[in-house]
Amino acid sequence: MGIYFQIQDDYLDCFGDPEVMGKIGTDIEDFKCSWLFVQALVRVDERQKDILFENYGKSDPACVAKVKALYKELNLEAVFSEYEREIYEKLISDIEAQPNEAVQAVLKSFLHKIYRR
Repeated sequence: MGIYFQIQDDYLDCFGDPEVMGKIGTDIEDFKCSWLFVQALVRVDERQKDILFENYGKSDPACVAKVKALYKELNLEAVFSEYEREIYEKLISDIEAQPNEAVQAVLKSFLHKIYRR
């Protein structure tokens, strides 16, 4: 669940609404090795790789916009949505395998607080 939370945080840093999140994401500017960056590296062709490395880690808003446009071109929003659906199902299955119903209730409560936030 902690890994899912961090991946979701990386996603929201880029695609989340700053009004809702209460902050403006800076993972791209800060050259963070985020989940989105890693997913991009797995999917890019040479042209896209050049765009990524020429613009990632720079605070220039034009560079940030190019990285975000590349993420959209790579359809990373859909990749995240699929990951989120799959991990939710796995976590529910793992939670329901716990013999203690009180533990199940606590874990489900935590999961429902973060799922699709």
